Amino acid sequence: MLAFTPEQIGFALAALAYGILSLLILTTRTNNVPKQLLLAFTVSSLLWAFWYATTLAIPYAEPMSKVLEWLRQLLLILFLLAALQPQSGITQFLLKPHTLLTLLLGVIWLSFALLLHASNSLLYTGSLAFCVVQLALLEALYRKASDAEKWQYKPLIIALGAAAVFDFVLLAESALFARVDLQLWQARGFVFALLVPVLTLSIRRITVWEIKVYISRDVVLQSTLVMAAGLYLCLLALTGFYLRYVGGSWSELLQTSFIVLGFVLMLLLLLSATVRRKVKVFIEKHFFANRFDYREQWLKLTQGLRQVDLNQPSRFQQILGVWLDSIHYQQGALLQFQTPTQIKVLALQQRPALTETELTLLERYYQQHQNDAWQLDLSESDELTTGLDQAELKFQLLLPIRTKDQLWGVCLMQANAGQPLKLNWELRDYLSVVSEQIAALLQLIQHSDKLSENAQFAAFSRMSAFVVHDLKNVKAQLDLLLRNAVKHKHNPEFIEDSFTTLAAMQQRLDHMLSQLTSKQSPTHPLRSFTVASLLEQVISQRCANKLPTPELIVKQDASLTLDKERFANIIFHLLDNAQHATADDGQIRLTLDASGEQLKIEISDTGSGMTADFIEHRLFKPFDTTKGNAGMGIGVYDAKTFIEQAGGSIKVQSQPGLGTTFQLELPLHLANNIQPAAIALLQGS
Repeated sequence: MLAFTPEQIGFALAALAYGILSLLILTTRTNNVPKQLLLAFTVSSLLWAFWYATTLAIPYAEPMSKVLEWLRQLLLILFLLAALQPQSGITQFLLKPHTLLTLLLGVIWLSFALLLHASNSLLYTGSLAFCVVQLALLEALYRKASDAEKWQYKPLIIALGAAAVFDFVLLAESALFARVDLQLWQARGFVFALLVPVLTLSIRRITVWEIKVYISRDVVLQSTLVMAAGLYLCLLALTGFYLRYVGGSWSELLQTSFIVLGFVLMLLLLLSATVRRKVKVFIEKHFFANRFDYREQWLKLTQGLRQVDLNQPSRFQQILGVWLDSIHYQQGALLQFQTPTQIKVLALQQRPALTETELTLLERYYQQHQNDAWQLDLSESDELTTGLDQAELKFQLLLPIRTKDQLWGVCLMQANAGQPLKLNWELRDYLSVVSEQIAALLQLIQHSDKLSENAQFAAFSRMSAFVVHDLKNVKAQLDLLLRNAVKHKHNPEFIEDSFTTLAAMQQRLDHMLSQLTSKQSPTHPLRSFTVASLLEQVISQRCANKLPTPELIVKQDASLTLDKERFANIIFHLLDNAQHATADDGQIRLTLDASGEQLKIEISDTGSGMTADFIEHRLFKPFDTTKGNAGMGIGVYDAKTFIEQAGGSIKVQSQPGLGTTFQLELPLHLANNIQPAAIALLQGS
């Protein structure tokens, strides 16, 4: 059975610690003199500790022991010399007089030490001189550092100074008694292993060397959990032995029960996501200079956004989930400003719909911060929340989504209870970068939708060419009929054939006209008209030949100033859709009302109705129709586009089997409200 001495265990731990530190230094991209000498020192310390851990050699008794002790001491002195002044290269540093003198004295001493026996006090006295030089260089390094740099150098001075003092005490006693103290020697490996983390911390702090040692937060988290589990198991073992010692006849039962229950409790704690999250937050807050591991978070964000399918209805929900996960939040909402008072909810996650208080706050935010990118933290006092009920605000962070020249929308975020993040400068910068990335993706989605619509309209234009061809054929039939009528208008058979031909052309024209929209109509100027009279004309002239005939109810009439012909086409499309969806014995009501500054038109029917999913994803989508070849699916889309360009809104309420209600709202005095850029769209061009 293998048996390890205490000093072997200590040196094995030291070898492991120096090995990890060497790997961390190797991962850095810096290639200056301090880094090269520091790496050489850690590698030599690794070999030194490994040799003592795998052998039972007496210290300083064998040549290899003397060489390894001399090598690590000399490399440490060279490293401190390089740290005292900037170096341009390893060659220039080695050729400097003080470096050459140090190397010469070191070689001379090694040659002399190899001839001495382990019991010779001169051997320990000469090695003691190395410790004195190290302490002197450490003192010079600390004194040379500025007030701002002293904070960086403190861990280095403490770690290397403690090691030098320990060796000084060990060698001083050895020189006095001509032998190595066994207890001090057994503790040497443990002491040096415990000083390596302090040395690692100092390397991370000192910026002048540009040695960026990276320690993964996940590695620290896992190591912390493993260490905690080990300490917990040791405590269980000690308590179990104590119970066995005082338990009498019940000792084995108490010991077994306690250890099993304690082990189960440890597994529950280690497997708990909440416990792991709290430990990770504690480590990130107290052991790392930055709140987030930006390399890992950026890769995670990029991978999450890459998995978003831009063509699926759930794309906004996926984007919100990725955004929340970037700061480990669980609740949120993704919103788009259509107007300062109209907010479209794109996605919700683990939270209810927006409250009236939240809508009020969003309106205030838009008015005050539409031209900047201010991030709002409700955990801090802000004038926007004055007079609002804080209990009705179901979020902590408000992050703006900006395009090139306007506020596009916002993202609301809320953490679980007791885990909110403070919106300091670091978190603001991080969230700004994430917001820019996600805003670019949202703009890509918007432009992609526009390109898709344009492609569909291009296809529609190609289809229109075939319709024009059919119209030419109808015109040719009419020309032939008129020419023959001059000769045969008194012939009964010709008259009967003419009516048959006209009926066929009428059916053909109905079929073509049902596929066309006002997109193909000539441009009409904006003009004022009374709405009630226009609605009466649409019903009497265009809807009377199909059942059920719409019923007009005028509560209060008003005038509008816009494209009259296109507005009439939109009303007809909505009424025609209602007639298609409603049985002949059903009802269609067209209600007109004007109150305040708004004109309201309501079209309700008792038809087949629509599902909420159809309304959300298909109703306003162009070229998506349920009529087959009888429709193009752009009537409702065109109505929505026209109404919104005029500054109004269109809402739909429907239930399958119970009917549908369209609610149109338009601002009165449209001529004064329309932006010049929208006039062409309103005119149908």
